[in-house]
Amino acid sequence: METTKLGNLKLYGAGHAAGGAYHHVSIKGEGVIGEGLSAAGCRIFGTGLFLGKAETERLRVHGESEFKGNLTAGRINIYGTIKVSGSLQFDRFNLKGLTEICGNVTGESCGVKGKLSVKGDCETEMFHVTGCVDVSGLLNAGDIKLELCHDVSHVREIGGTTITVKRRASFFNRKKVKLIADVIEGDQVYLENTEAAVVRGKEVVVGPGCSIGTIEYKNKYQCDHHSKIKESIKL
Repeated sequence: METTKLGNLKLYGAGHAAGGAYHHVSIKGEGVIGEGLSAAGCRIFGTGLFLGKAETERLRVHGESEFKGNLTAGRINIYGTIKVSGSLQFDRFNLKGLTEICGNVTGESCGVKGKLSVKGDCETEMFHVTGCVDVSGLLNAGDIKLELCHDVSHVREIGGTTITVKRRASFFNRKKVKLIADVIEGDQVYLENTEAAVVRGKEVVVGPGCSIGTIEYKNKYQCDHHSKIKESIKL
């Protein structure tokens, strides 16, 4: 059986290339790649624009990247900004910077230092964010840790096994940082600086700075005296 060896794609300075199957893609400067990219690895040092669907085993960005279609990748490391007009699927996603996803997000491990914005739903096994997050739909993960800083975070609905929301102490936190959500539901839930209509859990611990409408708990509930709770119900 004959095996086709894929070539590499290198764009230096400013360049444009068609989509297709490559071994490694490297952009140093400004590069535009057409619809239907498939590659084992993709590195961007500068600015990369992908005009359609893209698939790669490894994606590393130092700068800016934009994908006009869906993006599927094994490992993603972003040092800068990334925008995906479609949906994002990955094994591991690590970000230091800004991300905007217009569709849904699915993956195994998501670690963010900066800001993550998702217009659809977000479903991962591990979801850790230091900074702020905006999820218009459902955020669902086994392990959720949010260290709030820089700005206000919004998530319509949160579901998970372990949910921890804390305000990160920082000299640069001049703004009032908090999480705003409609519903938060998990097995073990710990909250700080959170506004929510409903919180449900087997064990619910409310720290300082919270304002919650209804808490429904099964085994354990405690609340800091600096938080406001309208009602608590033992199930």
